[in-house]
Amino acid sequence: MVSPESATPIVRKIEESSDPDEHGSSLNPVQKREIVLRLEAESLDNMRKRATVRVDQPKGSTFEIVCDEGPYLGGDDSAPPPLAYYSASIAFCLLTQLSRYVKVKNLNIRSMKLAQETRFAMEGSVIKGTLAGRGVEVVTHLDIESDEPEDVIRQMIEVGKNSCFIHQSIMNPVPSTIQAKVNGQLLS
Repeated sequence: MVSPESATPIVRKIEESSDPDEHGSSLNPVQKREIVLRLEAESLDNMRKRATVRVDQPKGSTFEIVCDEGPYLGGDDSAPPPLAYYSASIAFCLLTQLSRYVKVKNLNIRSMKLAQETRFAMEGSVIKGTLAGRGVEVVTHLDIESDEPEDVIRQMIEVGKNSCFIHQSIMNPVPSTIQAKVNGQLLS
């Protein structure tokens, strides 16, 4: 028997709201833009979480995304874990930037595939308050079918890596702030 939770889609579109005036704007050869996403998330049962994410800039759609953990962390394995979404986002972002470069430069690329290994580590004690997680390494293998010269492919990969927001966030960490309220009062 299928439980109601497992019948719920892992990803679903809640609202369609892209702006036709912005369609194709990221394919311009010169860019100066900022991407803004807004997200609200909540813990559900066991280790399941649900997030509603909206693309504010450029104006985009809103999606609901569910994640879970495997039994090793007390979850039900009903959806991908958060690190799977993170790992996929690295690959998706790089492929987006490579595909954008191909389109802008009108390159002859027959296929582009990616294999990636993303490694994380955690050490310390929950009880002592010393538990700390960290990213260890991201290794990406690209498989490209093309008759373009190697220097053109190298340039495409370099521009793709440099314009991939997530790769750049890994290589050049961005400031991160956590603000919390407890019982409606800001935790100082």
